[in-house]
Amino acid sequence: MKKILLFLCLLPGLLQAQKVLTLAECVELLSKNNLTYRAGNLQAEAAQAQLRQTKSQIFPQISLGANHSLNLGRSIDQYTNAYIDELYNYNSIGAGFQMPIFQGFKIQNQIRQNQLLKESAMENRTAVLNAQTILLLQGYVNVLATRALYESFVQQVESSLQQVDRVEKQLNAGVAAQSTLFEIKAQLANDRFDMVTALNNYKTARLALFQRMNIEPDDSVDFAALDPMEMPADSKNAEAVYQDALKQFPEIKAAELSRKSFTYLVKSIKADNFPSLTLGANIGAFYASTNRNLDYFNQLNATRNGSLSLGLNIPIMGRWVTRPRVEFAKVQERQAQNQFDIAKQMLRQSVELAVLDVNSTADRFAAAQGQSESLTASFAVVESKLNAGTANIFEYALAKANLGKAQANAIQARYEYMMKQRLLQFYRQGTWIGIY
Repeated sequence: MKKILLFLCLLPGLLQAQKVLTLAECVELLSKNNLTYRAGNLQAEAAQAQLRQTKSQIFPQISLGANHSLNLGRSIDQYTNAYIDELYNYNSIGAGFQMPIFQGFKIQNQIRQNQLLKESAMENRTAVLNAQTILLLQGYVNVLATRALYESFVQQVESSLQQVDRVEKQLNAGVAAQSTLFEIKAQLANDRFDMVTALNNYKTARLALFQRMNIEPDDSVDFAALDPMEMPADSKNAEAVYQDALKQFPEIKAAELSRKSFTYLVKSIKADNFPSLTLGANIGAFYASTNRNLDYFNQLNATRNGSLSLGLNIPIMGRWVTRPRVEFAKVQERQAQNQFDIAKQMLRQSVELAVLDVNSTADRFAAAQGQSESLTASFAVVESKLNAGTANIFEYALAKANLGKAQANAIQARYEYMMKQRLLQFYRQGTWIGIY
């Protein structure tokens, strides 16, 4: 009965889950709902729109226009160019055409620049998703670890309950002291406190994971377990992993594309120093109410006119204007080169740390497992002695505390090792495919 009451009190909303989410499904939800990743998508869309806007400058501009006016008093008759003093209507229609023929390849270089910026924005979008996925992975593993810790403390409470039942029976039989019962109940209270703390940590980790995915928390959802991965032999070689990451990581590609885009920005600015040619054409006609001999359409036919023009613009002192702009663009190019170098440096440091973490957590996990196994055997001996009456409650409490700490260390080391394995594999292949 005590066991039933204990679980009913401490497991509200944590009964058997109706739905299990895998890490891959959590990443899919992240990509749909995470607002930080959505911002990266919007930046990529903006870069695509900017590219289309730049390409549109190549196409000719065609326009249609119409004008209607009512003239009062002294004015010039548009039909005869004579002065008149009367009320009359004037209407004109026309069409125009204009197209750049040559601008020193300015637009072409702007298109190349914006194409690179669009590709850089697409890589940045992937980099944002990768960064959010790493945070999601950490939160997911934290949920699994806190759940395992909670289950471990539940088992410790179960063990203490069994001891309380045993001592109560001995007390009723007159073979145990009242103080022994108080001491074992104190141990049970400590175990219950640790269990409640672990339960709260588990709930907090779950809430943080739901918030990372930007979905409503659901107590009926459980999360699938993860297994240790088999790491390739060269995964412990930081230089090899770094060279693989250089070829695939979106942060590196984005920084390199951004750097290259400034080369075309400089060329497009220098294009303002070259002569430019523009082709233009227009056609029009008008109607004036002062001409009463011709109706509207006959007047339009009689007054139709057009022109074809070719404009040449030669900048004389253009370099005085473009030189500061070119210098500024070259500074921006050097800044982009520096950002590229920073991105490579950060990637190298991250890879080196990931390799070190995998090796150190593997050793820590092995040591924690050995410690847990040894203390489990030791606790079993102490517990059997306590049951036989040859060990006191203090020896039992110390052995149990040491075992609980060792089990907690083993659980934390296990999940930390699995997380570091996946992170290193991600650096090695540059994608999360096959890692989930």
